[in-house]
Formats: sequence, C-alpha cells, structure tokens
Amino acid sequence: MNKLALLAIAICFTLNLSGQAKKVNGQLSTSDTADLTILNIYPDAFPNISVVFRAETRTGEPVWNLSKEKMFVKENRQECNVVSLEPISKNQPINVGIVIDHSGSMNDDLSLLYDKEGKALFQIDANWNVKFPKGYKAPIENAKAAVKQFVRSFNTKKDFISITGFSSTVDAKLPLTQDATRINSLVDSMQADSSTALYDAINYSVEEVKKANGLKVVVVLTDGRDNISTSTSKTVIENAIRQEIPIYIIGLGDVNKDTLELIARSTHGQFYFTQSSASLDTVYTQISKQIQAFYNLVYYSSNLSSADSVRQIEITFNVDSLKLFTKPGTLNLPGEVIAYIKKKETQRNYLLFGGIAVLVLIAAGTLLFYHQKNKKNRPVIHKLYPNPSDGNLNIEISGGDATLKIANMNGQILKTFDITGNAQHIDVIDLPNGDYVATVFSNGWQSKGIRFIIKH
Repeated sequence: MNKLALLAIAICFTLNLSGQAKKVNGQLSTSDTADLTILNIYPDAFPNISVVFRAETRTGEPVWNLSKEKMFVKENRQECNVVSLEPISKNQPINVGIVIDHSGSMNDDLSLLYDKEGKALFQIDANWNVKFPKGYKAPIENAKAAVKQFVRSFNTKKDFISITGFSSTVDAKLPLTQDATRINSLVDSMQADSSTALYDAINYSVEEVKKANGLKVVVVLTDGRDNISTSTSKTVIENAIRQEIPIYIIGLGDVNKDTLELIARSTHGQFYFTQSSASLDTVYTQISKQIQAFYNLVYYSSNLSSADSVRQIEITFNVDSLKLFTKPGTLNLPGEVIAYIKKKETQRNYLLFGGIAVLVLIAAGTLLFYHQKNKKNRPVIHKLYPNPSDGNLNIEISGGDATLKIANMNGQILKTFDITGNAQHIDVIDLPNGDYVATVFSNGWQSKGIRFIIKH
C-alpha cells in the first residue's frame, strides 16, 4: 500500500510535571486552541482518500469529541464530502515500541535525594549504609511500574507491544507481542547499570516496529545523555522519518532537552520532561491518550482530472463553535491513482461522444486552438543536473517564469524557488542525503516530476 505523508502542523512542547496533570472531559471551551497534525495520506482507494491525523490542544491534551458532522475537507479549495471518521484505535492495531533506559544513573533520583538548596535528604550511618527519605524509590523502579501501567492502557487483544532495554548496549529485546506476562517479566528483570546507548536503542525499536501493520509509534524513556552509541541523533531522525514512525520521548532529569525535542518534533512525535521519576506514571498516561487520539478520516475526491496530480488539501473541524484547522498541504497522487483517473476520463469521454458527438465536432476546432496555445506555456523540465548531486543543482526549463518545488518521497514540500528564464542554479545543500522530486508550476500547469538524488 502506497503511503504519502502530508506536511502539516507538528506541535512539540516541554511538560514540567510536579503534580497532577490537567484532566479533560472531552469538550473544548472557546478559550482553547488546537491543531491537527496530519501524519499520512492513503490515496490508493481513490476517489476515496484516507487521512490519518491527530487532534490536540496547544497544551498537548487530545481532542476526543470529533464527529463526521463536524469535519470539513477542501481539495484545491473545493468542498469535498466526508465519507467517514473514526478513531484509529477502534479497529486498527496500535504497535508501540517501548524503549527503557536502565543505565547506572537510573539508580538515583537526585530531585528526591537533595532539596532545592542542595542539602542531602538522606543519611549515611557508620557502616556506610544509606537511609533514604521516606517513600523514596529509585527511578528504575518507578519506571518499571509506569511502563507496566502504560502497557495495561492498551488492548492486547488488538494492539502489540515491543520492549527495548538499554544501558551500554541494547541488551533487553522483546519483539512485538500481545503477551502481557512476557512484557512484564522482561521489564521487571531490568537492573540499573553502566552507560547510555540511547540512539542505538531508538533505532533498534524503529526497525522492530516498522514491520507491523497499523499505527506505529516508539515511546522512549531516558535519564541521561548518549555517550556510547554508534548511531547519531541525525540517523535516528532520518530512519524514523523514512519509516513514518513518530517518536515520543520522556526526558528525566539531566538530559539534552534540545536534541530530544528535535528528534520528537522532526518525527511528528512529542517531547516530555520531568525532574522526578515519581511523575513518570502521569507522563505515560498522557502519552497513552495521545497515541490513542488518532483519527482516520475518509473523504471523496470529486476531481477526476489526471492533470491535477498534485492536490492542495485543507481539513477543518468545528467543536463548540471553535473552528480549528490545518494549514493547506500538498498531496502528490501516485501513478496508479493517475491511471485510474485517466481510465475514468476515457469512460466519460465515450459517453460524451455517444450522446453529443455533433457538438463535440463543432467545438473541436476551437478547443484544439486553445489547447495548442496553452500547451506552449506549460512548464517542462528539460534537464536537472548533476544527478546524483551534492546539493548544487542546475535546472533547465521551458514555459516561462515558474515556481520550482522540491519534495521528498513522502510528498512533503521542503523547498520552493522562483525560476526566471530558462536556466537557473539551485542550492539545496542543506537537505540530507536521499531521494527527492522536483516539479515546476507555471500558468496554472505543472510539469512532470523529476526524481533526483542528494549524496554529500
């Protein structure tokens, strides 16, 4: 099944938890604001198009009370009929890769061992035995309890969980399973020791989850900075984007917030931060709500013109008189969908010739004249070189001044340039290694996309 990801609004935030999380009753007031994050588009059932999205308030609370009647879709500014809307968790499996840090620092929760002035809240007797503050639990124990509660929030008759534990290496591995006993047993067996191979563990979990069908996410807990991985944060981001897997990250204590937030934001996930492991249960509960607040919207596209292989889509919804919306994004239709459209056009033309052939013949001369006139103004990419390129591109086109758009293979528009004349140099050196598509737009027409490779 072809998947085309749509560039949309992705909101990331840092949540400092010291007490109870805000509870939401499923209704928005007019003082709330919210965003839709569109993750994937599945146009292979064309003319029905399926859109997977997440709805949440700016404070990160999921919006649960959406209905088909409150949803509105525009494609190329034309209203479309909403066929259906349902929570993904209702019928589709959710596949969650849980990554747990059990490095040595997970033994000590400094926020509970020292007060704000740095005074120790524990005591050491003459035999060097440590007397911890009343009610104190090591972060690894709080993490185990929170993870097991998190697992219980899913329907293990439908959903699947994998576990990846790490310290100096990725040393605890459980493939996707519905066996809660095996999950809990592996989580309970983890002991805090050694270093932090965070990036290797995230990559391992992404590789495990990508094999599944249905919604796929990775949820990561770490209390330190990566100091031993062979992978990098960049490779983590590139891999997750390539597999279309959002990464949710919980940063506990002394972590690199900027890097963790970048990973989460770049993959359409979410970043959370807390100083105390005692808050982990609250954070995992919040993530469970986020993961299970995904919707699948299906709308009917009435545009059966194969010339419009790129569509502008806008989704809005109205909750309690508050209108919330996405920014328009671009959907590139795959080849088989365009073939389907052309087949429909052919069928429609046969009916036309059978019923009003005379009128068609009369109009043919006029239509041919305008067609040939407009054809001269259609943009065409003649050359795009070198290919592969290090990011310094030369492009030669015809059709007059135009707009050049660079998209990744998921259909996300990454760069836009104004092209004047028939040849121009383009600098996309900041794009990472990978495959891209260049398309030129002019006079209401678009060129055929040209695929190229960036290799630094």
